[in-house]
Amino acid sequence: MKKLTILLLTVVLTFSALFSFVGCNSTKYVANAIGGIEVEQFGFVVGKNASKKTEILNAMNKVIEETDIEAAVAYYIAVYKDETPTNSLQFANLSDNTGGTLNVYTCSGFEPYEFFNEDGDVIGVDIYLMELVCEELNMKINVVDMDFDAICGKIATEDNAVGAAGITILEDRKETLAFSNPYYSSVQCIISKESEGFTSLENLKGKKIGAQKGTTGAMMVEEAIASGVLKGSGAELVEYDTGAIAYAALKAGRIDIIVIDELPAQKLVR
Repeated sequence: MKKLTILLLTVVLTFSALFSFVGCNSTKYVANAIGGIEVEQFGFVVGKNASKKTEILNAMNKVIEETDIEAAVAYYIAVYKDETPTNSLQFANLSDNTGGTLNVYTCSGFEPYEFFNEDGDVIGVDIYLMELVCEELNMKINVVDMDFDAICGKIATEDNAVGAAGITILEDRKETLAFSNPYYSSVQCIISKESEGFTSLENLKGKKIGAQKGTTGAMMVEEAIASGVLKGSGAELVEYDTGAIAYAALKAGRIDIIVIDELPAQKLVR
């Protein structure tokens, strides 16, 4: 019995030491804004040649002007964190709308702008604002979740559909798309190990850099590798369908860092 007790005690102490070792060596990640980078502005989009372009843009801009968007951001940050929001929102009522259906193309996994709720529906700041737009247009809403890098092409070819996915207003996109007024501003962040705390693209030389496909972060890294501060450094861009998938790859050690918008970055490392 004495030998058995000693054996059990040894096993317990061994496992305790093992778990203590693992806990002490768990990696913590942080999100830091990239220094010297221009602030980007998000807008909603409709096809440049859409038959109801002016009507849709007017509704978008009215909602942007009259809505407390910071309150919507705070609300959906709480919802995403499974917390009770400390503020309330005035939601649209689309039940009696008779003006048809507006297809809204978005990309889930970009919290708090768009993400899945427990019922499998895409919700978030952008969807909330688009429901208000539909109320202005006397239309119902049909939210379509798709890859981010396919949204702009889809909107450019489909009449009177809109894109709402934290889409940065860029001059080259204006060739085929009409943007609403800006509704939110953001900066690009680097998610890295706390011990590294990168704040500059120059810090990323030789790194495997994760980013969401088609986003400003991906384009920024691609340009830096092709002709900027990362040219010839051995840096590599690895693109993913969502920021959440990129973050999983980071934690698994398949990439070294991530470049992504500020709010999604903060949610990933929370």
